[in-house]
Amino acid sequence: MDKFRGLICVVCFTALVSAAPIAVSAEDPTGPEAVPGKSDKSAEAVASSVEDLLDRLSQSASEDEAKALERKIVAAWNESGSDTVDLLVQRAGAAIEDKDLGIALQYLDLVTQMLPDYAEGWNMRATVYYLLDEYELSLADIQRTLALQPRHFGALTGLGLIFRELDEPEKALEAYRQVLAVHPYFGKARQSVEKLETEVEGRDI
Repeated sequence: MDKFRGLICVVCFTALVSAAPIAVSAEDPTGPEAVPGKSDKSAEAVASSVEDLLDRLSQSASEDEAKALERKIVAAWNESGSDTVDLLVQRAGAAIEDKDLGIALQYLDLVTQMLPDYAEGWNMRATVYYLLDEYELSLADIQRTLALQPRHFGALTGLGLIFRELDEPEKALEAYRQVLAVHPYFGKARQSVEKLETEVEGRDI
């Protein structure tokens, strides 16, 4: 499945990053009701920190610097604040790697129901819909992700991939340009922009 391999390679939508195993301690009293986070940090403080990291990412001077910032941002985005949701996301990630997309979808349906303000739940489900060729459903979940986090470079990359599948190169180009505005070194966004610019320049738009 070429699409699946390609998605894994670029870690598109950052969904598979969020599927990394999460250790859950039996002694950790945090439960699904503690949605804001597992530390004493307020949700507002975490969001402010992420926005600062995103500002720095857009101005990063090297790929190494960008990748270091990316890891911090993705780690923050992955924090659901709920051990139950973390476990569901972990199981969904394992199901995606096993190409058991139906099971992954069931887990992620629960995630989005339990925590509708958790952007990574929508982002990850968008990835599954993309792999299932359900592009309209994937687009809907990407829009939910971007409504919660407008600078989500993974979700913006997802837009580019879907518009390419739908043979809408102008829209794909705009999506990839948005990716580069947020993350100058993400995946193959720059190569995609260069290729699409050549393609679009030869069309009447």
